[in-house]
Amino acid sequence: MATRCPSCGVPRILTRTHKWENGCIVNRADGSANFIIYEAAFHNGVFEELERRLGPTINRMVYIAGRIAAAEIAGNLFTARPWARKLVFGTPFYRLTQRALIRFTRAIGMGRIELLGHRMGKRGAVKVTDPFHLAHCTAVILGGLDVMYGFPVSFTARMEGESYIGELIPGRRDSLGGEDAYRRLASKNLVPTPLGDAPLPSMCRCGAPSELGLSFSFDLHGGVITERGTGHRHIFYGHRSLHAILREFELELGPEVKDLFVEAEKEGFSSKLAANPGYGPSWNLESLRSYLAQRGMGFLSRLEESGDGTDLEITNAFVPTVAVGRLTALWERHAGMPSRYEYGMRGNTLLLRIAPAV
Repeated sequence: MATRCPSCGVPRILTRTHKWENGCIVNRADGSANFIIYEAAFHNGVFEELERRLGPTINRMVYIAGRIAAAEIAGNLFTARPWARKLVFGTPFYRLTQRALIRFTRAIGMGRIELLGHRMGKRGAVKVTDPFHLAHCTAVILGGLDVMYGFPVSFTARMEGESYIGELIPGRRDSLGGEDAYRRLASKNLVPTPLGDAPLPSMCRCGAPSELGLSFSFDLHGGVITERGTGHRHIFYGHRSLHAILREFELELGPEVKDLFVEAEKEGFSSKLAANPGYGPSWNLESLRSYLAQRGMGFLSRLEESGDGTDLEITNAFVPTVAVGRLTALWERHAGMPSRYEYGMRGNTLLLRIAPAV
């Protein structure tokens, strides 16, 4: 069986488990919005800056939130029915399931993850080469094992050359489940609002946007996704974990913390636009809508120039800080001047106004 769609080149493991609809990348089994396609360097840069400001506890937060989100995604990846989930993750089918999960992690850009051996309840080891972010990749691996075993498993890790080796400790539960942070960082199921007959980007018959394979190359051996126009590494980023992390930051530091994420996104994307002339969508409804929807960042339902600014509405914007930062950078390129912005949420819809800086 071909591992890629012959028409667009997107990995079949992605299109068999997910579809692009309502501005989101949606799990076919349970209808939840799971991913955005995102620059790995942006993800790592934001959390490196947070670690510099807040200390190494941020990596623990990324790890816990990512592990919970990964377990929920893995658990519903093939079926949303509890009895069927027990079947596919239990003996004797778990071997087929774990091979599929390995293929899936490579397809979403986690790095080259290899199963060195696993016997249910006895032993297990994986090798990870070129992970996009070590804490997050570890969380993804353990999330899948947590579903398989029905509890947070215990794991050891070591470096071996340029790779990372993780080994299961049979029969031992990770103390993670008893941490307050584990309960607080439980992710929310994000279900898109149906858009009915709203126009969407042209789709391949496999269910992915027709231009996705033209925009990105998928190295299924190395587990790396590369944007063709820039050479930048990308990932399918599970925004449930980011959602949970932002919620935790708001509780600890107040709502102003969102501005840090918006400004980081704006600065990073502005730099990308400056370094790659001609990159990115034009400033019009159709081009912006296609760009956002292809990446799972929401559906642009309104773009209206009014007075000295622009009003936008993005339905199913489950990572609003990314959409605000990115759209503000694009507006500044289009207008040729600095901006100011205001935004808020109405349910799943982002309301954004961008205007010239005063």
